[in-house]
Amino acid sequence: MASESRQSASSGSLYRPTFRSRLFFKFIIPYIFLIVTVFSLSGWLFFSSAREALDAELSRRLVGVADLVARTVNPHFLMRIRPGDEETSLYRLVWQELGKLREAARVKDIHLFDRENRMIVDLDQAQRIGEENLFLQLDSYELEQVWRGRTVSSVLYRGRDGRFYKAGYAPVWNDQGEIIAGVGVEVGVDFMQIMDGVRRQFIGISLFSGGLIVMISFLLSRSMIRPIQILTSATEQLGNEESYPQVDLERNDELGDLGKHFNRMIAQIKTKDALLRRMYAEERARVEVLEGYSETLLKSIPSGVLGVDLHGEITSCNPAAERVLGFASSALLGRPVQGALGVCAPLERIILTAVTTGNEAAWEEFSIEESPKGKRWIGAMASPIKDHGGKQVGATTVFADLTEVKGLQEEIELKRQMALLGELSAGMAHEIRNPLAAIQVLGELLSRKVKGITSGECEKLERGSGEGELEALSRNLVREIHHLNRFVTEFLIYARMPLLRFERVDLIEIVEAALSLAAPSGVPEKIAVRKRFSESFKIAVDPLEFRRVLLNLIQNALQAMGNEGELGIEAEVVPPLLILRISDTGPGIPSAHREKIFRPFFTTKQGGTGLGLAISQRVIRGHGGSLTFETTEGMGTTFLIQLQLREPTAEVPFASEAAEDESPKVIRFPNSNKELHDDQDVDRGR
Repeated sequence: MASESRQSASSGSLYRPTFRSRLFFKFIIPYIFLIVTVFSLSGWLFFSSAREALDAELSRRLVGVADLVARTVNPHFLMRIRPGDEETSLYRLVWQELGKLREAARVKDIHLFDRENRMIVDLDQAQRIGEENLFLQLDSYELEQVWRGRTVSSVLYRGRDGRFYKAGYAPVWNDQGEIIAGVGVEVGVDFMQIMDGVRRQFIGISLFSGGLIVMISFLLSRSMIRPIQILTSATEQLGNEESYPQVDLERNDELGDLGKHFNRMIAQIKTKDALLRRMYAEERARVEVLEGYSETLLKSIPSGVLGVDLHGEITSCNPAAERVLGFASSALLGRPVQGALGVCAPLERIILTAVTTGNEAAWEEFSIEESPKGKRWIGAMASPIKDHGGKQVGATTVFADLTEVKGLQEEIELKRQMALLGELSAGMAHEIRNPLAAIQVLGELLSRKVKGITSGECEKLERGSGEGELEALSRNLVREIHHLNRFVTEFLIYARMPLLRFERVDLIEIVEAALSLAAPSGVPEKIAVRKRFSESFKIAVDPLEFRRVLLNLIQNALQAMGNEGELGIEAEVVPPLLILRISDTGPGIPSAHREKIFRPFFTTKQGGTGLGLAISQRVIRGHGGSLTFETTEGMGTTFLIQLQLREPTAEVPFASEAAEDESPKVIRFPNSNKELHDDQDVDRGR
């Protein structure tokens, strides 16, 4: 508390001229400017209003005096006055009457003049009768109004003696209603001197008031600025480490209350600062524990983990990565990832893709060759690293040695192929045995019929009797042989696929060709064909094999619908894929059959071999694509063909397809969140 008191005292004695001057000018100058402006405007308005009022009143007075003189003067006398009549009794009589009016009206001068501005009577005797008054030309506008029969007054003007004057004019009429002369009444404007004095007094009062306001404002601002200076100094001290100043303003106004609130705030800051320091220490200890745990966890992961920054420099490497890569972490950290991974160079492309694109790189498997170890398989994926604000700061890749896994997969694949071969053999034996048994029975019947024919029966046979039975036996025999030949042909196609010979063909043309082959005599009248293609373009496929697939799918759709429904053929490009949909509105595929739909020898059609969809799937896989379906019972089925829009090699053997990994491949449909596997059926509601 003693240190705080000293701080308070020192803070109270601080004096900041810069701060005071800044606040003083911001506080005082606007008020001074405002008050002086109000005083000046008020004085100017008062002065202008008073001057205009006095001028208007004087104008009315002068116009009235001029009109009175014009009515008093006898026009006959004026018409008889000639130049040189200054000493005549007539002139003196007129002059005396005008003199009485001047004394009564208290004006400076009264003079009468004609249209040529020549003087008729001048009480000041400054000009003789008939002499032109040049000063009247200054009031030409007012005189023009007089000759039109109006009474007017002039503006203020300064005379030779330095005083202000004003004149009023009125016309003099004769008995015939003609204007024969003009009357001018001139008076000295003494109120202007009074107004000048008032203006000087007002300026003096304004200056005195401004000085008084400055002094009062200075005293008021000082009483307000000094406490603010103390608070400012205390606030600056608050920024120092472990400094919590207190202030004592000793005031009973709002500034005193502000000082009390400031002291309470400082006390709360001190308490919260101590709490934050304690929490910071605890959080730092927890972070150290988590960092140690994360480091231990990273070392314990069996998969390799490699991290890089945005510049592609390696920032982290766990022991599993050292074992897979064959390098120590000291040889990798801080180096650019390009050229640092040796035979595992494909990892560079995967992790740099995540760095440059900011997207996650899918799981990818590749093989490497090492002289002592031979061929090894590596599987890897990469993803970007982002901070708390969502900004990318690097990328990380997770990879593992899949050599043993690949060996197990090959063993499993071999067993699966053996099981498939056994299933194919059983199905083939069953399919061949049934037609052969039928052929045997039909052959025995035909042999018995031929042996039992007598000479008489031959004559009947020649006449046509018995021909129908022998023809039926022969026809059944030929049908079974044809069925057997068809089965063997399709089985050979499935078992020994020819090479694919790719050509660039028009998609619409090949679809139209398959549709015409599927319905050579035309589509039934009650089946509507709906075709939609986003554009016409060429694709690289084997024309014969791809048309075989389309033909099989279209025939299946037509057979599923019967004689009524809608056949849909739609194609769209969603880079890098071409998606072709063939849909029907048939009964759909029952759930019990969906898992077997692509299996060899599975069929629900009378006389079918069950190899059509199996062959179609292998053809599409040979093109690097996938064949899947979506179905809903009672609403129809849609088969989807997805092909990569890239240029394939000239010839692709189907035999290679049998040797490649048959593991399920994930297929993502555009505009959908669903994922399908090419060996898995999908139930899609419509």
